[in-house]
Amino acid sequence: VGHDWSGVPLPLSFAGCTQPILLSLPVGSDPPTSCCFTYTAKKIPRNYIADFYETNSRCSQPGVVFTTKKGREICANPAEKWVQEYMDHFELN
Repeated sequence: VGHDWSGVPLPLSFAGCTQPILLSLPVGSDPPTSCCFTYTAKKIPRNYIADFYETNSRCSQPGVVFTTKKGREICANPAEKWVQEYMDHFELN
């Protein structure tokens, strides 16, 4: 059974894109990074998640990007309890 991901915020600001937004940084700085501008309102089933990463501190707001087993990237709010639990789970495994 497929899941309807329509309306789920991705780590980008352009609908239909599949790549995170890359911030342009000065020459000699860290490589480009992705930022979350909106968060998912839905708890993602943990068995859909393959990995995660946290957005860079240079972003306007903190974010956690979960990568699904199908390769989709979904922004989540790191202040939410379920997000913290998922991060702990994946850091330990």
